[in-house]
Amino acid sequence: MLALGFFDGVHLGHQELINLAKRIARQHGLKLAVMTFFPHPKQIIENSQPLTYITLLEQKAKIMQDFGVETLIVVNFDSAFAHLSPIGFIEDYLCGFKCKHAVAGFDFRFGHKGEGNMETLKIEGKRFFEVTEMKKFEIDHEKVSSTKIRNLIAEGRLSDIPSFLGTYFESQGTIISKENQHVTVTLSKAFPTPPPGVYFIEVQNEGNVYEGMAYQTMDGSFHENWNLHFNDSLPLEGKKIHIKWKSESIMKSKQMTDMRAKSISKVQAF
Repeated sequence: MLALGFFDGVHLGHQELINLAKRIARQHGLKLAVMTFFPHPKQIIENSQPLTYITLLEQKAKIMQDFGVETLIVVNFDSAFAHLSPIGFIEDYLCGFKCKHAVAGFDFRFGHKGEGNMETLKIEGKRFFEVTEMKKFEIDHEKVSSTKIRNLIAEGRLSDIPSFLGTYFESQGTIISKENQHVTVTLSKAFPTPPPGVYFIEVQNEGNVYEGMAYQTMDGSFHENWNLHFNDSLPLEGKKIHIKWKSESIMKSKQMTDMRAKSISKVQAF
């Protein structure tokens, strides 16, 4: 059993697809495998700069494992693969991995310039394996997609993301400075970034959960640092931090700046 897709975020639609493949695998006594691709096809086809990801490849692999995926196949999406014909993809990759049953979403495309679609897969693949197409997965009459989640991040609507992703959006940062309850970080360029503003966040460290706020008062440049303010001091070790973005806040950035200034004054007074 082979589930096909890019699976960025492994959102609720992706999870439905994986669960569908899992049910079919159990019915037919097959092992559950997922085929995904890296880097994003758009980066190679459009020769663009490295793109951001809702989940990095290692995160995706961990989520897949938690969902019971036995084998994760990561295809290197390079120029040669991009020029592969739809028939070539079916014969060289799907048959090459001894696929007995393929499952993909209704909008899955493959082959040179995306010439292959689910109809192609059903017609050309029937010589080798069964094919199941998953219909459009919607919530409140809206398609669940990675694009939808990216748009919510770009708009700062973080509290709406769990309805589509199934959990809060998480990204990573590098600690620039740390003082008491305040941490300054540079966010990883590998993830999409919310617009400048004030957000409720959560950080986990050694099994403990720390709640706080993230805020940026600069001009909105992607490369500007973010300030994190927590309710308690964080015993953080190392330079990396994983940030769970929970919701936007109505608190103004100036209030956060004043809060930080007062706290630093208290530290200096001692």
